[in-house]
Amino acid sequence: MIDVRRLQLLQALDHHRTVAGTAEALNVTPSAVSQQLASLAKEAGVPLVERQGRRFLLTGAGRVLLERAHVIFAEMERANADLHAYSAGDRGVVRVGAFSTGISDLVAPALARLRGSHPGWNFEVVQAEPESSTEMLRSGRIDVALTMSTSHMPAAGDPEFHTEPVMVELFDAILPYHHPLASRTDLHLAEDLAEEDWIMSAPGTAWYSCVTAATSQAGFQPRVAHIVDDFSAVFALVRAGLGIAVVPRLAWTGLNPPHVVVRGVRDTARRHVVAVTRAGSSAEPLLTAVREAASKVPVPSVGPFAVAG
Repeated sequence: MIDVRRLQLLQALDHHRTVAGTAEALNVTPSAVSQQLASLAKEAGVPLVERQGRRFLLTGAGRVLLERAHVIFAEMERANADLHAYSAGDRGVVRVGAFSTGISDLVAPALARLRGSHPGWNFEVVQAEPESSTEMLRSGRIDVALTMSTSHMPAAGDPEFHTEPVMVELFDAILPYHHPLASRTDLHLAEDLAEEDWIMSAPGTAWYSCVTAATSQAGFQPRVAHIVDDFSAVFALVRAGLGIAVVPRLAWTGLNPPHVVVRGVRDTARRHVVAVTRAGSSAEPLLTAVREAASKVPVPSVGPFAVAG
């Protein structure tokens, strides 16, 4: 009989390729990984991995076993969901991972609503940025990831995960209160903002990637004057007249920054916010509550082109 927990370890090894990386992801020691792999090979009766330097690759038998493992994991998730539903709606703790603005504007309002409609459910919120949410799901540290469309998302059709859309989030321009463009209601990304000093996050982050994809399509690269990751710092720099920023809508709706103006932008950046679970699991009823919170996200009240994209 094959131990399902060892199948999960084999899955992690296939992803990380090294014993050290697998041990770190699963929060165990490298020796424990090696011992469990040896036990799994004994249970299977055939070699499952082969070593190439410091890397470990699955054998043909290991690949066949892991293909079956995806089905097993999904069925286990479904079985657990059925058991939880049977036990009078008390599902214990559901761990929800989300990026910071997703927590403040989507998850928090959703959980406030669920406290009344689903009092038997308990939720634990963990900040999980897009760069780490997939691995946190895979290792079981979270059960639902509220994340966004980036290169760190599971590939389409990945049998390990199930993805549901939540919202398409547009990006808005944040300007100093006395900026010459502050009185305008119809801003264009390239025509109006290309020559400005920009405030952005560092290359490689989700915010930077979304904005530069849009500016590249518009035919320019922003002149980045300041690099910060915290949106409250962004608004402080804008308020001081040190540049402009194009930020995701959830960034300003949660903080409601004073003494700056928010303007919608044509041809703006956008990102898809999604809920991801392990295959066989469900994001309900959280998903419905999060979508309702998303429908209430305000838009810049600056005229007919406020949310044009």
